[in-house]
Amino acid sequence: MKRLVLLVLFGVAAWYAWHHWRDLTQRRPQHDLEVRNTSSSSILRLRATVAGQTFVKDTLPPGSSATWHFGTSEDTGFELVWEWGDKLGEMHWSGGHVPRGPIVRRHVLSIDGDGGVVYTVEDKLGAASGQGSSPTP
Repeated sequence: MKRLVLLVLFGVAAWYAWHHWRDLTQRRPQHDLEVRNTSSSSILRLRATVAGQTFVKDTLPPGSSATWHFGTSEDTGFELVWEWGDKLGEMHWSGGHVPRGPIVRRHVLSIDGDGGVVYTVEDKLGAASGQGSSPTP
C-alpha cells in the first residue's frame, strides 16, 4: 500500500512538473528601483517601500545611489522615509506608480537638498518620461 501511495504521489509530481515546467524554471522580469542622493548632505536610514517589500540603506553619501529589484502582482506606489546626516527630523515622500505588468520599468527617485523627490520612470528598453513632487515632512 505504501508503494502505491508513493507511486501516485510521484506520478502527480511528475505530471505537475511536465505541465508547469515553464512556470517553475522561468524567472519573471522585475522592476528596478534606484534612489539617488543629489544633495550635498548624507542620507541616513533610507527606507524605500514598494509592493509590500521594504528596502533599506544605512547611509547614502552625496552623489551616490542605491538600486534594488522587485516584482509586483498589483498596481502600487512608492514610499520613502529618510533622515539627513546634518539635519534633525525624518522626511517622508510617497508617490509614483508601478503597474502590475507586463511591462517592467526602471524607477528613479532623486532626493534633492531641500528634501524634494523627483520621480522619473522609463521602460527598461524605452525612452524616459517623468514627473516631480515634493516631500511631506
